[in-house]
This record gives sequence, C-alpha cells and structure tokens, in this order.
Amino acid sequence: MGAQRRASDTPTIKPPPPANPEKSEIENNLEITVLGELGEGVFTNTRALYKPTGARGIYGGCVIAQSLAVAQKTVPDGMKIHSMHCYFILAGNSTVPIVYHVENVRSGRSYATRSVHAKQKGQTIFTTTCSFTRPISEDTDEPKQTVQHSIQFPKEVTVPENCPTGAQMIDKWLSEGRIDAEVAEFLREREGSDPFEFRRVGIVNDTPETDPVHKIQRQWVRARGNISDEEAHLPALAYFSDSWFLGTVVRVNPQARHGQVGMTVSLDHVIYFHNARKTRVDRWLLVESDSPWAADERALVTQRIWDPEVGLLATCYQEGLVRLKDGREGESENNVISKL
Repeated sequence: MGAQRRASDTPTIKPPPPANPEKSEIENNLEITVLGELGEGVFTNTRALYKPTGARGIYGGCVIAQSLAVAQKTVPDGMKIHSMHCYFILAGNSTVPIVYHVENVRSGRSYATRSVHAKQKGQTIFTTTCSFTRPISEDTDEPKQTVQHSIQFPKEVTVPENCPTGAQMIDKWLSEGRIDAEVAEFLREREGSDPFEFRRVGIVNDTPETDPVHKIQRQWVRARGNISDEEAHLPALAYFSDSWFLGTVVRVNPQARHGQVGMTVSLDHVIYFHNARKTRVDRWLLVESDSPWAADERALVTQRIWDPEVGLLATCYQEGLVRLKDGREGESENNVISKL
C-alpha cells in the first residue's frame, strides 16, 4: 500500500490507529471515528486530512466523502445515496480536526434525508443534504415498470492501458517547457501519493476556433488497490469527483491558460448517483467534464462518470470562483493547473 496522501499532520481528536494494510489507501484516508460521548450522529476524521500544497485549505473531496460516509451510517440497511447537494462555506483549516454533525431530517419507507454540518472550532465550514432511496426492486414484492433512458458510453475512447500515466505526462510537460523542475517535482510527489491513479485521454474538439462550451475533457480514474468495504465505494467516488473538476475551465478556455489564473475556489458541489449498487471505483472509470458557462468570475462545470460495463454511474455539477490575476490579495504566484 502506498504512502497516505497528506501535506500536513492534521490533528485528530483521538490518536489515529496504524493504517490497516488489508484496506485500500482511500479507505484508510477516509476512515471516520464515532464521537458518541458528544451525542448521537457526531463523528470526526480518524486520520490526517489532505491539504494540497499551495491551497487555501483542506482538499474539498475529503470533506464531501467523509460527510457522505457519516450520513450512510445513519440510514436503514439497504438504502443507497441518490443525490447530495454541498456548499463550501469556509476553507478547511489543516491544523484543526473536523467534527461532523448528522441531522435526521426525514426517514420514510422509500426515501431518507440527512443533513450534515462539518465544523471546526464551532464554525460550519461545509454543509450537505444527502437523499437516500431504497432500490425499487427491493421496495416491492411485484415487478414494477419504470421510465428508463440514459445517454450511452462515448464511442472511440482510448482505453486506459493506451493512455499516458501521470508520471509520463509530467515528463512531457517538463520537456515541452510548460513546467519547470520545481513544479515537476511537486506534481510527481502529488501523483505518487494520490490514492487514485489518473490516465488523461485528452480534450474533445480542442481546436483554437472551437468555443470553450463545446470542448470535453476526458480522463480515466481508478483507486489504488482493491476496496474491501462495499460501503466505501460511494464516498470514494465523491472524493475523486472534486479532483481537477474546476480545473476543466482553465483547460477549455484560452483566457485562463498560460498562468493567467490567480485563484480558483469551489463554491458548491452536486452529485447525482445513478447506479449506486453497481458502483466500484477500484476499476477503471471514465470521467468526462465540460463547462457550459463562465462569467462574473464564476464558472459552472459538469461531469459524467462512467463504468464501461455498467453505464453512467454519476453526474456532477460544480460552480466555482475563477479569478484572473489582477494583483489582488490571495492570488497564487504559481497556479499549476493553468499551465497544464
């Protein structure tokens, strides 16, 4: 098992146990601890949370994933997540543990709703509302007809085995002069410690004359190692859904290229889970993302996550702040994403 992904030794409320070698890296990273002494539905991160180098706070995917993980623990057996709507309120402090408070909003026969507030020092840094449902096949004794349709898996997509690895892409960018040796070393460290491996397919319609709204970014993603707990797959998907998501904007819009971006911050995040029972993230999944709109220093991105053998697993949306460099406080001196 690889090294745990972290950029700081985030404190935890209780001493973290050694990583379980029988679990995948992402399972160990996202482990949660029940805080029964603080009341019902209260949890905290078991291990250090990942903060990207140069970022304002903890990686958002950590908080999204752990919020889903704690919400899952409070619903009846057999219920699966079908949607979660998230808001990033404050940047997560990498030196303070997170306390998750789960509220039972509603528990019905077919649907259950949970609200999760992630707090640090009493302040809410993140909120999400999660809706769970009992699959139709398990909710009735008789076969039931339902309305069904779905967009199909894209045609002529390069298989992951024929796509460059992260290390190969870093070497390519370095040889082309798009990054320097310092940035290359940063990217190698990040790629090597990531609990997921990525294979970039490329950008569809990537020509100078093509409007950014018609460009589609594609990449393959897979968890490192086999995931041992069936309940861990959906939080793991939520974790990687935030990775490079807002970065789609800078890859499809030339205005945001060549180091022109001063700040990118996620504002909200929505995930619709279409096939929760068949979702496995320890196999290659195709991730498509595009940006239908950007203005007023905000941008909207959409994402589709596919399993080639199952079909569409999830659809995600995110709005974020995308600010070009103009000398304001808080700008990044070396925004890596806008160069790649």
